[in-house]
Amino acid sequence: MRYLRVLPAIVALVVAPLLTRAASPRVAPVPENQRTDEQRALAARFASSGIPNAVATYLNHPSLADHILPFEHYVSFDSTLPARHRALAGLRTAWLTRSNYLWAHWATGPRRAGLTNDELRRVAQGPDAKGWDTFEAAVLRAADELHIDSFVSDVTWRALSARYDTNQLTDLVDTVGTLTMHAGAINSLGVEIEADATERPPSGIPYAVAAARTNTRLLGKEPRIPPLEPKDWTPEQRKRFDPNGTGQRAANVFVTFVRNPPADRVRGPINQHILNSTTLSVRQRETLLMRIGVLCRSEYEWAAHSRLGRRAGMTDVDVDRIIAGPDSGGGDPVELALLRATDELYRDDLVSDRTWGALATAFDKKQLLDVLIAVGGYRSTSMAINSAGVQLDANMAEFRFPPLLR
Repeated sequence: MRYLRVLPAIVALVVAPLLTRAASPRVAPVPENQRTDEQRALAARFASSGIPNAVATYLNHPSLADHILPFEHYVSFDSTLPARHRALAGLRTAWLTRSNYLWAHWATGPRRAGLTNDELRRVAQGPDAKGWDTFEAAVLRAADELHIDSFVSDVTWRALSARYDTNQLTDLVDTVGTLTMHAGAINSLGVEIEADATERPPSGIPYAVAAARTNTRLLGKEPRIPPLEPKDWTPEQRKRFDPNGTGQRAANVFVTFVRNPPADRVRGPINQHILNSTTLSVRQRETLLMRIGVLCRSEYEWAAHSRLGRRAGMTDVDVDRIIAGPDSGGGDPVELALLRATDELYRDDLVSDRTWGALATAFDKKQLLDVLIAVGGYRSTSMAINSAGVQLDANMAEFRFPPLLR
């Protein structure tokens, strides 16, 4: 197979001009008086988490809302992070993704966790601002590294590991990842901030990311979070991973993050929706997941989904195009729009008007929502896999990244 030299193009994504959210709602929230019983039940469960317009927009796709909103609630209120650190990670992610909507909700109420106005301003200034202690600077820096590199650097991971246990390390990465997913969706959908959510990001602070793209990964090294060995599985886990008692090893990704059961139970449904409940075709889905794997340089995700892409009929030319990106030319116009949407979400946390228009002519509301969550969900998953150092499974050897993408 011929692979294209694309790494410089990928790196260039991080210096593109900044954009803002869609000027008006592209998908309108479902009005309260038009909701089905299913939609009303979902609103009752999740609007209390403080994102009512976002929830009402997600109600256009009830299955998606049911799968993605429990994890948003978990990272907002129930994770193992101290409330102050959770607020720092959430607000820094809102700033990095240029999501005024998320900032408005994270800078008020219990999510704010007592941060002062001066501290909110320093969150926007980033981990190098004067006033942070060493550990809180590491929490903020992790958000920057994940945003720009889908990976927490060795230096930052060591600093965090001095105080955090495995579950807290996982929860920090998941907080940044899942809020990045929601920011890309909310920005692209044009969700409007509610009238009573008055907080806004501080003004007069230049946008800057305190991280660089390093190309560092942990393949071939000891994982930071080792997979849970079969001898340590609970009966519930044994039933899940080896229901027939064959003794076969489960995929490393599953037995790594199961170490944090509360998060694993609400994270899993997001990926299950993307894989099993999406309204997109398998080929469309895998186009998105393979491309975000390239952009995040997640070899594990590439190996898993390039295999599924091949099963869906992708040729060498198709795979080369996904690696090279939407500007490589040729191909189906809808698939090229999917590639552009993936690149724009990764670079800008927003699908442009041009690309949204192309997708909206081909897809209905549910499909559009599935596009956004597929990209954001697997960007979040790539952050976790990369940072935990999840190693390739034995059956992935022939689907590894080509050398030019490493």
